[in-house]
Order: sequence, then C-alpha cells, then structure tokens
Amino acid sequence: MRVKLLYSTSLLYFLLFSTTVQSQLRKLYLHPKTVAREKQTKFVDSLRFIPLEIKEDIEISNNYNIEVTGNYILLIDYMNKRLLVYLKNGKFLKQIAYNKLGDSFYPNYQEVTNQVTFFGNNKNYSLTPKDLVKIKLDWNNPRNKKYFKKYTLNLNDPLLTIKKGVPAEKDIVQVRHFYDDYYVQSQITVSPLFADSVDYEFKVYKSNQLVKTFFPYNRINEPRFLYTQENVSFNKTDTANIHILTRPFYDTIYKMKGDSLFAAYQLVLPLENTLPPSFYNKPFKNKTERENFYRNNGWMLQQIYSFYETPRFIYFMVRYLSNFDSYIYEKQTDVTYKTRNVKADSSQYNLQLFPTFGLMRERDKFYKSQKASDLLDFFDKNKNVAVPKELEEFINSKPPANTPVIVEFKFKN
Repeated sequence: MRVKLLYSTSLLYFLLFSTTVQSQLRKLYLHPKTVAREKQTKFVDSLRFIPLEIKEDIEISNNYNIEVTGNYILLIDYMNKRLLVYLKNGKFLKQIAYNKLGDSFYPNYQEVTNQVTFFGNNKNYSLTPKDLVKIKLDWNNPRNKKYFKKYTLNLNDPLLTIKKGVPAEKDIVQVRHFYDDYYVQSQITVSPLFADSVDYEFKVYKSNQLVKTFFPYNRINEPRFLYTQENVSFNKTDTANIHILTRPFYDTIYKMKGDSLFAAYQLVLPLENTLPPSFYNKPFKNKTERENFYRNNGWMLQQIYSFYETPRFIYFMVRYLSNFDSYIYEKQTDVTYKTRNVKADSSQYNLQLFPTFGLMRERDKFYKSQKASDLLDFFDKNKNVAVPKELEEFINSKPPANTPVIVEFKFKN
C-alpha cells in the first residue's frame, strides 16, 4: 500500500507541476505538412571541407554515420559492417571490420573513455523481452553473463584493434555517462515480472549511487510502454553540464542544468498528429494491436530528438509512430521549416546539408559526408566560382565519383 501511495503522490505532483509549467513554456508550432520554403543560406554558414584520402575500395553514400572524436573522424559503414578511421586532416588510417562479431553488434562511441564499444546478444541464444527482464533482475547470477558479448576499440591505442571485453550490468541496462562522475539510466521497461510498480523514466547516479529520479511510471502495466522498448533521449548543448531531455510520447522539451530539470519548450502539433487520451490510459491487448495502431496512425507524435538551439534557430528531429522528419524553427518569425524544403544555391555549391539521416553534431559544428561527384559536377558547371583552398588539390586529382568528402558547417548566429 505504501508503494502504491508513493507512486500516486509522485504522479499527482508531476501532473500538477506539468500543468502549471505548460502555460509558461515557449511554444513551437509545427505542422508536419508545412510547405514553407527557404534558402539554406538563411540558416547555415562557416562551410569547411575535409577531403578524405582516396582509397579504391572505399565508396560510401551520403547516409553513412559520422563520429568526430578528439583525434579522428570515424565513418560507420553499417551495410558492410566496417569502421573507417581517418585523422582529422583526412588522412586514412585503418579499415576495421566488425562483421564477424554478429548481427546485433553496432559501434557506439563513448567520449568519456574514448572507446568504441560493441555490445550485443550471444548469437547462440535467442532471448525474448521476458528473458531480458529476468536476466536484469538476476544479473549477479554468473550464468546470466553467457547471454551477452562485448568488444571494445580503444582509440588511445595506436594499433586500433578490437578486443574482447567483459559484459557489465551497466551495458545491459544502458547506463550512460552524463557529466563529471554522473551517469544516467533512461531505458523504460514494463513487465509483470517486477515485484513493485514504481520506476522512473530518467535516473541520475553519482558513481554507483542513485541521487535523482524524474518522471515516475508504473513499470508493471503502464499503458504507454506496454509491448515496446523506449528511452528518454538526452544530448549535450554548447554549454557545459547543460543537457536537453525529451520523453517518448510527450511534446515537452526539457533543459537540465547539472541535475536540476525544468521544462523549456512545448511542441504544438495539429490534433491529427497528437496522441489521443486513450493512448495514455487504455492498455493495448498485445503487441500486434500496438503495431496496428502505429501503422494506422503513422503521423502521430512519438518523440523529439537531436534538439539543438542557437540564438536565432532551433534544429530538431521528430519521430512519428511510422515516419520521421527534421525541422528548423526560426525564433524571430515563429516559422518552422521542414529541412527537406530548405534548398541550397550556388553560394553553398548546391549542396543539400540536411539529410534525413547521417548528420552528426559535435558542439556547435555539424558534419555530413558528401560524394565527390557532387562537388566535381558543380565546379565543372560553374567555372566562375572559386574552389575553396582546402579542396583545390582534391578537385584537381579528379577523384572517383563516390569518394567521400566531409562537410563541416555551423548555424548562423
């Protein structure tokens, strides 16, 4: 009874707090079908190119992921399961294949350790969501370690070799570094296997000690999270120890300074893109019913991602139940532009800098891979346009069409 009362009290407080704060939030009005158009030069400047050393067997598309570390540029080739390592000046260092690790292993860069980790299920075992909950509840049982494997690539090691690691509880419950010696756990799991009902969507730890919790939910039968696996999303801002948080199935964007949280923005969508009240209080009967709901309501809001703010603009992505789009909000005019409607012109070499996937941010800089052919074609047709100094040697060498070039840019400030 005490646990249920605690949950009810926490939830009531949160609901009252949310209702009070919502009226104070700055509202970002968004219509997913917006046709507003604008030139890319309105939003972007400080273009810089990093031509990558030409290798015959390296031909990538624009959508391959990029990671920028202290010393390296990493290109993640998911299709061929390989990691391409370059110095920041574009010099090629190494190609690292990870296809032999298994289908569930993907590179995950961790800045705090300067390592790339690969964590996944042991292919000799097939685990259901129920199995995973049982393992989490009994992680100290040595027999449960066999279900997972872990590998690490230490970027401080000049040999750059993948080595076998030891799976830890933090890996399976997805504990991630926050700042200093603080870590967070943002994975949301619902199961009747839990003995008590109270859990929190976002939990902050100092070393291994739980110090703060946010957003209580019923982890036994919360309707929002039945038959799905969700996470609170968080990302850094340009200011140290300030993060942006967004929750699944909520339109509020939160800012967190240290471990203090406040609501900052509310995304306002048309009614047709808003989840109905029944979604929050009427449980799905099974996974199939949930999948059908997603399929039939594909443009209803699921979660906001990659929220990045400058004095003039806000860039963010929206995941709908079955769709995905990215947007730029202009603060002065209160207009939101779909990035696919933002068009480049000759002043930016006709390069479209906002792909649906594959755009990476590091502090206030964005990075995107571009095919050499896009630049070769432009300068061939626009001989009156000067070639940027960092591209001269590369362009004159007539590189193969699919050779990658990294484009670095900033939002206008």
